[in-house]
Amino acid sequence: MVQTAIQLFTLADVEEPLPELVARVGETTFDGVEFYDAHFDALADEETRTRTRTALEDADLEVAGAHVSIDRLESNVESLVSVCRDVGCSTLVIPTYEAEAFATREGVEAAADRIAGLATDLESHDVDLLYHNHTFEFESVGGDGEVAFERFVDHADGRFGFEPDVGLATHAGYDALSLLEQVAGAAPIVHLTDTVPDDDEKLHADVGDGVVDIEACADRAAEGGADWIVCENGRTDDPLASLEHGSEAFADLRDRV
Repeated sequence: MVQTAIQLFTLADVEEPLPELVARVGETTFDGVEFYDAHFDALADEETRTRTRTALEDADLEVAGAHVSIDRLESNVESLVSVCRDVGCSTLVIPTYEAEAFATREGVEAAADRIAGLATDLESHDVDLLYHNHTFEFESVGGDGEVAFERFVDHADGRFGFEPDVGLATHAGYDALSLLEQVAGAAPIVHLTDTVPDDDEKLHADVGDGVVDIEACADRAAEGGADWIVCENGRTDDPLASLEHGSEAFADLRDRV
């Protein structure tokens, strides 16, 4: 069964320690949480790591994955893996990349090769590596109109997986269902986000407040083998309201798929 999680960046403006945020999520219908890069600074502290693990256990929550910058990943693989083991995380996600790399075919292929090398290193630790798209990956490269992300997926050639963000792709003018079709079978985690195109303040929006057909995307994600569908609103003005709204909406989506 597909499970639901919230990307904790949605709650970035809630001034509570990580264990308390986890406990707060445990009061909702979500099945899990997804950490982001800054959490690895907090989890470097052994006491915080222990308290976070206890909070996850007490709330009966799993860790769907964790976003981590490629620079941190390249310089701290062993410590990252240690933290992942302690909190029950088996999937790391590169949340973005240098936009300039996706302006040329050569840059796209070099990015894929770089990430594939890291995926190989993590595989020996039983940790999977995924790539999460932003918006810049959907520009054309070359003179034939080929989309950079499509070239990226082709060149990845199964060497790493994907965490497609349907809202960000839609904001860039790319069809969300086509995105999910591109990565079907290689996207264990899907960000079911909403967006309002042409409004940078609504790059992310609460589901139902934008133009994305979230239900159709949920169906396609499940058909493509997703284990997790993740809620995120990185532009929310009211994070606790977004948490509550997301909990209700994603419970309905979980029942649907």
